[in-house]
Amino acid sequence: MTRRFFALILLVFLSSCDDGDIINVQLEFDEELDRCDNFENFYLLFDTRNDPNEALILSLPKPTYDYLFTDETAENEPHMVQIGSGTGIRFNYRTYSNVIGNNVLCDELSDASLVVIDDYETDGGNVNVTVTIVDDDNDGIPTEDEDLDGDGDPNNDDFDGDGIPNYLDEDDDNDNVKTINEDDNDDGDNNPFTNPRNTDGEDEPDYLDNDDDNDGVLTRLEDPTEDKNPLNDFVPNEEGINVVRFLYNHPTAMEAFPESGFINNTYTRTTTSFFILEDIGLDIINATIINLGSFVSPIENVTTEND
Repeated sequence: MTRRFFALILLVFLSSCDDGDIINVQLEFDEELDRCDNFENFYLLFDTRNDPNEALILSLPKPTYDYLFTDETAENEPHMVQIGSGTGIRFNYRTYSNVIGNNVLCDELSDASLVVIDDYETDGGNVNVTVTIVDDDNDGIPTEDEDLDGDGDPNNDDFDGDGIPNYLDEDDDNDNVKTINEDDNDDGDNNPFTNPRNTDGEDEPDYLDNDDDNDGVLTRLEDPTEDKNPLNDFVPNEEGINVVRFLYNHPTAMEAFPESGFINNTYTRTTTSFFILEDIGLDIINATIINLGSFVSPIENVTTEND
């Protein structure tokens, strides 16, 4: 009798262990999110992995939650939204029959060869989203080195006074030669701030000097073609070799040509959204907080006219 009772307990225990509802999943994703933009009514954010074939999927209604990809958050003050029928936000953990191809989850028509084996959806939880925005003029100089007064705020540093902070200004001295092009890069680091070229030997390096050869004519006016590009205007030196006019201090290269205006300024904006899920209540997942990952929005080019 005792042996039969023990066998019955063992059978119940084995049956319980075979119940998929109590299996805990360890999440080992790369935390680099992709986003489907092609659906009319919602964004689909997802992360996938193979072996096993599984996906974490977050659905966000459009345009209600557009700001999660655009509006920068203050430090320790993330955007906070809730998962559930009231918000339309959904979170699913799914397993699949085979490898999940690139962007197959964005297909309007499902791939017949990809079968969902398990689909677990939470009915609640919170989504915390931290949004960072990085603007860069791509002139090779790190933002911290364009903070000339060293106060930690690059927005109040505008060397040429054109209303564009140095860290967003492609042409820091307003001479119509982009900062990145005012360096010979002898040190190979593509950074005009380090080992800068200083053609006239005066106080400022070329990228901060609006008269690079100190001939009394502003660099941007040494532009006989009047195309706002002094770099393509040459003059023969005493050896008969063509040299760039605005870097040649010589009586034959001291003519000031008519004003042609300033070049436009373009900088890039990179917006990154970091998603963290809390209290999602899925027993299948062995985690109370899920670092879903980060999504980098398409890089935006911001152009302003420089009057």
